[in-house]
Amino acid sequence: MTANDQTSRSLDELAAAVQSGGAELEQLLAAVLEAELLAPSPSDPSVDGFSGAWADIDGVPHLVLGTTVETLQSLGDRAAYALTLSGRRALGGLGEGAGLLLHTEHGVFAIGPELVEDLRAGS
Repeated sequence: MTANDQTSRSLDELAAAVQSGGAELEQLLAAVLEAELLAPSPSDPSVDGFSGAWADIDGVPHLVLGTTVETLQSLGDRAAYALTLSGRRALGGLGEGAGLLLHTEHGVFAIGPELVEDLRAGS
């Protein structure tokens, strides 16, 4: 098991704990900053540049990220490729007014633009 695999497993376990009430959302958000995540893309980033997979939640664009390849399988062709990047880097690359949609083994978590700005301010 690589360090990246261990980070993904820990993040997935923390996501499950948040859902069951055994951990606070703030703990998950702090872990996202340090985690190595997968950013899916429908096209080859080395050829076309990174376009990312996006989800619209109530008119707000959210960049889709996953903890493992398996957590992104439901995206089909929108996840034909993926880049590995830190949560901190993903936040830094988001435009104003965008959020993150984190796919874990234990569910999907939307991190809205307000929380993204709070995370940026605190990181």
